[in-house]
Amino acid sequence: MFRENHNTVILPPDEILLSMPQPFRSALLSMYNGDAQLGSDGDRHSLDTMTAISRDEGMWLYNLCREVKPKTSLEIGLAYGYSAVYFLASIRENDVGHHTAVDPFQSHWHGIGCSQPRNLGMSEAFRLIEEMSVSALVHFADREEMFDVIFIDGNHRFDDALVDFTLSANLCRMGGYIILDDMWMPSIRKAVAFIRSNRKDFEAIKTPVSNIAAFRRIGNDTREWRHYVEFFGDDLWRASVSLAPSFLRRAPRAIVRLIRPQLK
Repeated sequence: MFRENHNTVILPPDEILLSMPQPFRSALLSMYNGDAQLGSDGDRHSLDTMTAISRDEGMWLYNLCREVKPKTSLEIGLAYGYSAVYFLASIRENDVGHHTAVDPFQSHWHGIGCSQPRNLGMSEAFRLIEEMSVSALVHFADREEMFDVIFIDGNHRFDDALVDFTLSANLCRMGGYIILDDMWMPSIRKAVAFIRSNRKDFEAIKTPVSNIAAFRRIGNDTREWRHYVEFFGDDLWRASVSLAPSFLRRAPRAIVRLIRPQLK
């Protein structure tokens, strides 16, 4: 079982990757430094830094995989391959594992993501599925493929993220992990809120990284057909309630006191 670590130590950006083995560390530093990267067309292309996961997120993924030693891992959304490098580094260090990435848009990213495994000498431990996640996840289920760690970082619309989780849940081994990226987005927070309220076959795992939500599979989905639990996905809503003037928070009780005599 992965040991939860709630201690937060703030390090300079480059020092965060000090424990990352070579050549993976150099590859990551090159991307984080904004260097043009080699694409599948043989040319170098500049990067859109909005697609990068943070060093803290990447190292959390790396440390998770180092500890649980997944036989198979999966990510939805490859782009430039930042997260894939962390997964591949753990496979090299663990001397076990195989990583699959689902991304139908590698041409948009100049094939930089799918070039990373070859550049790092990890081609045999990597597979790219160039399909939309919905069809790819269904095909995995048809082939009865299972994964120990699943990283969801594809389409960030609420419904797409929730569908990715729902289909991935059936592919996650018991005791395995599903991680959703980009908790700064309301759509992802909403999807995560639904999971926390309605999917009791997964338990939430606290992490020191606020931009990800992690879940561990602890059982089977035994909900009845009409099951539904209300959920709230915007933390700002909760904060606004707690910070509201006291007279607003007391309003519901005051209303009850006013109407109670009329009910007698």
